[in-house]
Amino acid sequence: MRALIVVVPFAALLGCSNGLSPITGLTGTWSAPPFGDNSSLVLNVVQLDDVITGSGKYTIKVWVDTVQQTGPTYTTAIAGTYHAPTIQLVLTYQLGPGTSAMAFSGAVDDSEHLSGRLDFGGDRVQLVTFTRR
Repeated sequence: MRALIVVVPFAALLGCSNGLSPITGLTGTWSAPPFGDNSSLVLNVVQLDDVITGSGKYTIKVWVDTVQQTGPTYTTAIAGTYHAPTIQLVLTYQLGPGTSAMAFSGAVDDSEHLSGRLDFGGDRVQLVTFTRR
């Protein structure tokens, strides 16, 4: 009976990503607080082994006269990799007649948070923390 008592907790521990929490993977919806320009980004990702795919919504703000208002929302395609704890994502979206892209490079902080650097292209880079919804 004692062997069973030792084996069961050990087996439960093996089902944990860091020995402390259950493996939940990155599959799910993640959102970031508004960026410096008040644009927002929500990601819906699916993890299969070390491959990340999915889609998202990137909403920008526009100025109408002197008032900032919600502008267009772009659907993003997400492709990337996850090698614990590092995550790399490329988000592409249609912008006018062409395609634009953003890149996220970061790490999984815990089962509810991803943090890193979001490169919008050009000189625009922002540190960001995504929270699982």
